[in-house]
Amino acid sequence: MKSFKQFALSLFIGAAFAAAVVPETQAQGTQQPYKILVGFAPGGTLDTIARLLADKVREPLGHNVIVDNKPGAGGRIAIDILKTMPTDGSVAMMCPDFLSTIYPLVYQKLNYDPDLDLVVASTVAESAMALAVPAASTSKTLAQYADWVRANPGQANFGHGALGGPTYLLGLMIGKEIGVPMTDVPFSGAAAMMPGLVGNQFSSGTSYVGDLVEYHKGGRVRILAISGSKRSPLVPEVPTFTELGYKNLTASSIFSLCLPRNTPTAVVQKWSAAVATALGDKQVRDKITALNFMPEASTPAEAQQRNRTLRAFWEPTVKASGFKAD
Repeated sequence: MKSFKQFALSLFIGAAFAAAVVPETQAQGTQQPYKILVGFAPGGTLDTIARLLADKVREPLGHNVIVDNKPGAGGRIAIDILKTMPTDGSVAMMCPDFLSTIYPLVYQKLNYDPDLDLVVASTVAESAMALAVPAASTSKTLAQYADWVRANPGQANFGHGALGGPTYLLGLMIGKEIGVPMTDVPFSGAAAMMPGLVGNQFSSGTSYVGDLVEYHKGGRVRILAISGSKRSPLVPEVPTFTELGYKNLTASSIFSLCLPRNTPTAVVQKWSAAVATALGDKQVRDKITALNFMPEASTPAEAQQRNRTLRAFWEPTVKASGFKAD
């Protein structure tokens, strides 16, 4: 018969062996999950895309990943939180480009420097913007609308859903390109703007392509041109501004995956590869496309350059407008 001491020793050895052979996936389950911060409330497009991404980067990162919403101050609260986070890749953030491209131009006091405090690992999704007119408009093409505006400068106006945002700035740029200053008609979001555009209360509207698609297909508004570098698969019949001779009106809005400053290159590359893997999944791509955004992965260098290019694109218009957010 074994002594108690021998029995206890056998139990200890057995337990040690069992711990040694715990499956890796089970061990991962005991780790703290990684987080993707979203600076806006749950339910929006940015949040939805972040959740699609979180589900698919889990495997390449080797960690469970959750979305942590930190809404407030147009996304700036989330950046303040990101700045204090470890640089081990455990906390990332979904960053709409305006945090890096427009905010530095319109806020006199900003608690972060996008070039120093944010490391962009990859682009995730993008959307072009568009100019649309009411279905009742006599303008069937951009050339016809430009002629109408020149003939009716007092009625040259455009509705938009974000004062100081990309769609507002695009409208100002269109007026400059046409040669007639266009008065902006601001609303709190595209959804609030659409009834006025459909109802012919202003001569045109600027918004993201996805905001206008269903109205365009339903014959309630007419999209005249889009700001992307190529035609949108959502409305392939609509030409780009570039095609129509307005090469200065080429820009898209981008969502990117950001990490805190001083994050090691290897960690940044791991997140970048994980995003590319996630966006390679057809189901994920289809779901992002259904949100009227185009999935788009990139290298960290490409993502950083796209943000810098966009900031340079908007800067002259912001300065000319004199708009300040504070």
